[in-house]
Amino acid sequence: MSASAVTLPRPEPVPGLPANHGLRLIAPRVLVVEDEMTVAMLIEDMVSELAYEVAAVVPRLEDAMQLLDSDSFDLAMLDVHLNGKTVFPFAAALEEREIPFLFATAYGARGLPEEFRDHLVLQKPFGPVELRRALMEMSAR
Repeated sequence: MSASAVTLPRPEPVPGLPANHGLRLIAPRVLVVEDEMTVAMLIEDMVSELAYEVAAVVPRLEDAMQLLDSDSFDLAMLDVHLNGKTVFPFAAALEEREIPFLFATAYGARGLPEEFRDHLVLQKPFGPVELRRALMEMSAR
């Protein structure tokens, strides 16, 4: 009995790049900062289904701060309230490093200090359509 050969599909050409460019296209890596585990799991599933990579899910401000200079994420989604603390020190540090981020909160933009009101806000609860739109907008920045 002989094994049959499997033909793998050839990758499609990438517009604007030569056929033998040698580059691997990588999905943006999203850091999810969320202290409610069920919400974090839902966000993680939606991010993955939208073809983005989940870099990490962290529930505490201190955990997020440790990742600041790790180069492990490209974008961040921030819950405003994390176990009795606000995420604003981390948001300010992301701004300093010019890392795009959005806020995900039940309070909407009115729950943000004035200095962060120019950032995207996803009002909880949100679905994959809203999340996709926000991630695409952040990726374009």
